[in-house]
Amino acid sequence: RPAPLNTVSLLKIASQQLGIGSHETMHAAESLYIQGYISYPRTETAQYAPSFDIGGTLALQARHPIWGDYVTDLLRQGFNYARADGVDAGDHPPITPMRCAMEEDLGGNQWRL
Repeated sequence: RPAPLNTVSLLKIASQQLGIGSHETMHAAESLYIQGYISYPRTETAQYAPSFDIGGTLALQARHPIWGDYVTDLLRQGFNYARADGVDAGDHPPITPMRCAMEEDLGGNQWRL
């Protein structure tokens, strides 16, 4: 089951999986936030509220040329909700996609992230 993404998790994944340093990760994440692609990237919360609309969040990605078919299948066949064992620090919700991103709109580490 997917784990909600907080700032520390974002930094770890970016470093370990993508080879992006912490400064560049936060620079890219803040830029993505300002452009409306992700929710606020500075959060310690790793648990979604019970009212979080995962179906709506997935639906935003359904037309993407790379992963849209997969998302459409998830919406049609059902999906696992995020794990509920994380911490709600009360600051901001976990980092979440807010709109569909295309590589030509972003590029570089913003696209990779």
